[in-house]
Amino acid sequence: MPGSTVLDLSLILVLFVALVNGYRSGLLQSLTGIVGAVAGGVAAFFVVPLVGSWVPAAQWRTPATIAVAIVLVLIGHSLGTSAGGMVGRRKKRSPLGAINRVLGAVFAAVASALVASMVAFSIGSLGIPFLSPAIASSTVVSGIDSFTPDPVKALMAELRSVAVQQGLPRIVDAFTGPTPDAAEADTSSPALAVAAQSVVRITGTAYACGQSQSGSGFVVSDGRVITNAHVVAGVGEPVVETPTGETMAGEIVYFDPVDDLAIISVPGLGALPLTVGANLPAGSGAAADGYPFGGPYVSDPTQVISIGTINVADIYGQDPTPRQVYTLASDVQQGESGGPLLSESGLVVGVVFAKASNTDNVGYALALEEVQPVISQAPGLSSPVSSGTCVRG
Repeated sequence: MPGSTVLDLSLILVLFVALVNGYRSGLLQSLTGIVGAVAGGVAAFFVVPLVGSWVPAAQWRTPATIAVAIVLVLIGHSLGTSAGGMVGRRKKRSPLGAINRVLGAVFAAVASALVASMVAFSIGSLGIPFLSPAIASSTVVSGIDSFTPDPVKALMAELRSVAVQQGLPRIVDAFTGPTPDAAEADTSSPALAVAAQSVVRITGTAYACGQSQSGSGFVVSDGRVITNAHVVAGVGEPVVETPTGETMAGEIVYFDPVDDLAIISVPGLGALPLTVGANLPAGSGAAADGYPFGGPYVSDPTQVISIGTINVADIYGQDPTPRQVYTLASDVQQGESGGPLLSESGLVVGVVFAKASNTDNVGYALALEEVQPVISQAPGLSSPVSSGTCVRG
């Protein structure tokens, strides 16, 4: 039986039990228990990304992660139920009768769905090869997710990033001009909408550093995805997710910590390769596509401030070397690393990889001189390579 089917059946059972218990107890009696479960879900949302660093044995990390999430929710529900026990007994015979029971059932089901969504998002974002695809393919999770507004999902991802604490490379003193205003451009063109279908979210866990990592990437040939090396550094088996929800584990077949580029092999990935264009001159409008904080997909309008040679350290902060880099009017966030810089016609013109350390609204992308040679190699890369040492956030 597929993992997503097992998950769906389990979630349906949980929601049914919550519905029945809510109806039997009524809103007033079950309220505190539900609030406690939600509190436990919130705790699990933040704690789950940290569990891997607490468990030394690799084979026990995934079971421990799932167990911690379940235990925290159960503890929260138990404490909430105990705290409200006295109130519940006094209100056992509520004058609201059937209305109270129906409201209790509805509230319990909705709250349970919220908890399930939070825990599923947190566990799914860890990039566990067999678990993340099951969560992404779950009909129940997808149904709950469809009712969650994108701003709420983006906020959840940003809050979770506080616990994850994965860093984004910063370039010091490369930009010395005044702080640019955020770029204003139309990123809803048909060409960019088509290109968006090939921009993927990448997640994985670097157990040596005790952290989950997320970033962006894009398809460059059949079953090959390019991203930044720092996104997958120390990750054994990254998970790639397309905008349609297709989620697959991949293998790292190219890893360059100096130029901060990596290629992931994902045989059978349905997304089509993007077309490479030409470098954009200063003043050009563009779009920086990706998944900030590992949350929903965004296409950020940006403008090319300049393109030229900048000395950039490797992903470990050592040995600066000259590279052709775009300086962008863009507020690059963790999670957008590895995403494409696209022209207004939807062509790849660079790879987003860093932000300025001394100026707001300034980001950086590798120009095609750095990216094109790696993209050209991608179709012939098939042998797994080491992903190096993880970069502590």
